[in-house]
Amino acid sequence: MPVDLAILKFVNVTIAAPVLDIFFSAICDFDIWRWPLALIAVALLWKGGPGGRWMVLLAVITAIIVDPSIYRILKPLFGRLRPCHDPALEWVRIVGGCGGRCGFPSSHAANMFGLAVIFGAFYKTARYYLFPLAALVAIGRVYLGVHYPSDVLAGAIYGATIGYGVILMARKIRPRMKKYLYESNYPPKKRPIPLYEKTDKNNSR
Repeated sequence: MPVDLAILKFVNVTIAAPVLDIFFSAICDFDIWRWPLALIAVALLWKGGPGGRWMVLLAVITAIIVDPSIYRILKPLFGRLRPCHDPALEWVRIVGGCGGRCGFPSSHAANMFGLAVIFGAFYKTARYYLFPLAALVAIGRVYLGVHYPSDVLAGAIYGATIGYGVILMARKIRPRMKKYLYESNYPPKKRPIPLYEKTDKNNSR
């Protein structure tokens, strides 16, 4: 797609800079994030109460669904080459390796947006940090030359959808869990009109 290639070239080539190479290489390296995430999970299991434990459980379930389904099903199914593996795109900059041959959808974007949905459902302030971080990871994958913009967009939608699906399924299985979620994630119930308000409205006609 021309738009896909144009955005890829702008992000991967036009704005390229040594400082961005270092920044996006670090922010997209899940080996760096592994231990901080593990420590956060341990802290939530220990001190986070029932809400924290529910959040960790649903985050693990989301990751278990998202990651294998992309690697084992979706990427082989679509078979779309990463830009860094496409011999027709000689201009693509490869920063820090290319990865597997297929790139649609992006598992990095899917995992990050799936976790952002789960964390944000339990802790409102987490949304202000995790969604921008997930967006930076998605942009970084394009900057590093390993994904097209449509790869990360599809991954973000897929991961977020799985995250919401896991939350909704957990609410059906364990209705008590919903008290730990922020109500703003779901459509608010309509406030019943008190009887005196109805009477006033009828009298004003």
